[in-house]
Amino acid sequence: MNSYLYIWNPNDWAWVDYPDAVNWISNGDPYDMYWSCGNTKKIAVGDKFFLMKLGENVRTKGIIGCGYISSVPYEHPHWDAEKRAKGEVALRTDLLFKALSDQPIISLEELKNNFSDYTKNQEHQKYNNWTPQRSGISIPEEIAAKLFHELQNSKAFGFSSIDPKEVKLYAEGRDKTITLKTYDRSQKARQACIDYFGYNCTVCGFNFESKYGKIGRTFIEVHHLKPISEFNEEHLIDPIEGLRPVCANCHRMLHSSQQVLSIEELKALMR
Repeated sequence: MNSYLYIWNPNDWAWVDYPDAVNWISNGDPYDMYWSCGNTKKIAVGDKFFLMKLGENVRTKGIIGCGYISSVPYEHPHWDAEKRAKGEVALRTDLLFKALSDQPIISLEELKNNFSDYTKNQEHQKYNNWTPQRSGISIPEEIAAKLFHELQNSKAFGFSSIDPKEVKLYAEGRDKTITLKTYDRSQKARQACIDYFGYNCTVCGFNFESKYGKIGRTFIEVHHLKPISEFNEEHLIDPIEGLRPVCANCHRMLHSSQQVLSIEELKALMR
């Protein structure tokens, strides 16, 4: 069993249900999430991961979560919008979290002080392994074991170990079950979409408040750019890339035929 460092920089990607995820895990509920793994292809189901939070604020940098990797690497449209628009893909894996915090559980300063000799990767090239530019960085097993033991036995985040077979069984069961979590996430994603794009219809520009006054202030529907019917498992919606606010009429028109129209196609039909 190997261990890998994954990174999250809030400046690069908004984790919509992060606060809810912290609560779910603290209550003992399962929480899984897909995550980019850089160029690393040798990751196996049951390997361990640590999630490092980066960003500009030094006080919030550090390991905020850990758990088990529940899939082998697979290709998916790139998480970066510009690269995705060019058709580029990125490798990612599914992560089964066992601990997650809204503050560093192990700070970056503590990591540097306690593991100052962790300065080389597999190619023996010196660089700062605790703040890499990509995820999927291998962590030496002796260091990973100490970190995992510290997290497992902490009063706030203690959890029991599971073996690779249990992780695999969980992953297989997850693909067959749509849980309440999907609904909760979709509500967060819907609001994040509206917060970003506003209450004007993306197709025709209609605004309910402008037409009906205060009773229409917060009224708008949200359209999935990729139809929900095309997903065959629980999925996390990117509210900026995957959703758009639309009025009720345009929403009906988008779904007026068996093949859902794109926003651009419907705009082209308007007179």
